[in-house]
Amino acid sequence: MENIIYGLSNDEYHFGERFRDYISSTSLKHYLKSPRFFKFMQDNPQPQTEAQRFGSIFHDLMASFSDVKGEIPKDLVEKQVNYHTIVFEPPINDKTGKPYGVGTKAYNEALENIKDTYPFTEIVGRQEQEALQGMLQSVLFGCGFTSEQVRKLLKWGKPEVSIFYETEDGIKIKIRPDLLTSNKIVDWKSFAGDDLTEESINRVILKYGYHISAAQYQYVYNKVTGKWVTFYLVFIQKQPPYDCVMVDMSNYGYRYIKEWDMVQTGPGAVEFQRLLDLHTRCVKTNEWPGAETFIPGDRYRIMEIEPPRYYANRFMED
Repeated sequence: MENIIYGLSNDEYHFGERFRDYISSTSLKHYLKSPRFFKFMQDNPQPQTEAQRFGSIFHDLMASFSDVKGEIPKDLVEKQVNYHTIVFEPPINDKTGKPYGVGTKAYNEALENIKDTYPFTEIVGRQEQEALQGMLQSVLFGCGFTSEQVRKLLKWGKPEVSIFYETEDGIKIKIRPDLLTSNKIVDWKSFAGDDLTEESINRVILKYGYHISAAQYQYVYNKVTGKWVTFYLVFIQKQPPYDCVMVDMSNYGYRYIKEWDMVQTGPGAVEFQRLLDLHTRCVKTNEWPGAETFIPGDRYRIMEIEPPRYYANRFMED
């Protein structure tokens, strides 16, 4: 099988039979809870959440701008949003004068009708469509030097490239960069918060394990191509003012220093390798222990819990 595939559909990458044994960074991060949780999630795929669906639509729209030759015209944003999405307006109940609620017969019939009429178009709410347009307009044109860099990346990069790698131990892992250039991997992140300071971004990175994902992407790309690339996150707010920032993840993942021909390993890369090693052991032994595996001890695994410092300090004498 090819290691790098261009133009592979999102559904085929995630659910295709020939890629079923390859794990993504999202799957690998399930080991943070326990191997047992990882196995459960592998055997019981979960439906897409509303936040994931919105993020997927935004990613597809960003990918559409990489096909533009030359400079991206500002009026293209509205055209692309209108082309890729259509607003669903629930029918009005004549008796109440208000829209029918989710789950009612009239609502479901209207929704199915619009799906049948526009089978290849994303169905969104009015506020969702406005948010998508605001986010795109901002990240492409409204955020100064960040927007300038984003437009350059879109000009030279290829979207949604699927890359597959099998380790010497037979472990299969995969990545799908939102955008790939000759020396950069870029990942778009729609962001629900209103604080884009370094402290806030660090909290989000650690909460969702973006540092682990960054390391896996760099690792797999290096194993397949022999090259180290820089990983960037681009955070875009999902609500006004739709501000955005670009984040270099080198201090979390892998940083290649060309002058010395050496690679510095950040904490995200260390944690990624730890999770990959744990996955390798579980696959080889076909054993999937629960959360107790993280409690120290040879036999009696009892968590000796420490009260949080902020709580304990309430009762300390002056």
